[in-house]
Amino acid sequence: TYLQSTTVRLEEWRIKRTDTEEWMRHRQLPPDLKQCVRKYDQYKWVATRGVDEEAILRGLPVDLRRDIKRHLCLDLVRR
Repeated sequence: TYLQSTTVRLEEWRIKRTDTEEWMRHRQLPPDLKQCVRKYDQYKWVATRGVDEEAILRGLPVDLRRDIKRHLCLDLVRR
């Protein structure tokens, strides 16, 4: 179900964040860079909820991809 897949993606995101924090600590990134990485990670989660839209689109036929992209862009233009 949708709720289950969202829960799985959230857990994957938490694991990725933990890995990222450990990597930043290991690489001794300065606090300002760490904060930039955290903000970007948060932005990506809010924007996609962990869904890899590009991977979904790549799995579709070219014509269907084009139609979907056109639809999405048209929606943006109308706003």
